[in-house]
Order: sequence, then C-alpha cells, then structure tokens
Amino acid sequence: MYRIGEFSKITGLPITTIRYYNDEGLLIPEEVDTFSNYRYYSDKNIKEAEMINLLKSVDFSLDEIKENWNNFTEEVYKEKRKQLINQLYETKEKIILLDQIRGASNEKVKVKKIGA
Repeated sequence: MYRIGEFSKITGLPITTIRYYNDEGLLIPEEVDTFSNYRYYSDKNIKEAEMINLLKSVDFSLDEIKENWNNFTEEVYKEKRKQLINQLYETKEKIILLDQIRGASNEKVKVKKIGA
C-alpha cells in the first residue's frame, strides 16, 4: 500500500489531481485510515491511474472516462476513433487554409475558404 505522496511519485499524478479524481469517484483509494484520513493506494490503483492517463492521452474527457469506466465497449473506442479522425481532417483543412493565407498575404490574392 502506498500513501498519497508515494502514489503521486509512482504515477506522476500531482496530489491535487489524485484528490480530485477521488472526489469525482474515479480513483478511489484502497483504504482510508479513519483516524488520520490518510489515503492508501494499491497496485490496482496504480493500474487504474495508468489507464486514466492513457485514456486522457487519446482525448477522452474525465466525464467520458467516468461514464464508461466499468464498461469500455468496442463501440466507445470506435466512437472516439471516429472523433479523432474528424479532428485530423479538420486540422489538415486548417493547415491548407493557413498555407493559402500565407501565400495570399505575400501575393495579395483572395483566399477561398475550404468547404465554402
């Protein structure tokens, strides 16, 4: 079992974030000392923290993580993949538009917005 400071070092999560996740019902300590209110985390909690970090790294919001925590189905992953592909497409469009703007500012040419 790890106290919150040790757990923070192991997971790389700030203590305030760990407490916030606990308050949100996401990362519940294995034990809480009734006298001192110290939180004790287990190896299972380390795996949970790692999973939260991974999910956040692929743009799952905390609300999405909480909503699906006990039931990450194939459909949930497919929907997130679809969202990421859409973001990629939108980013590519913005890059093209940025290049047009840059060229237009040099040549004083009118820019036609993509998709318009």
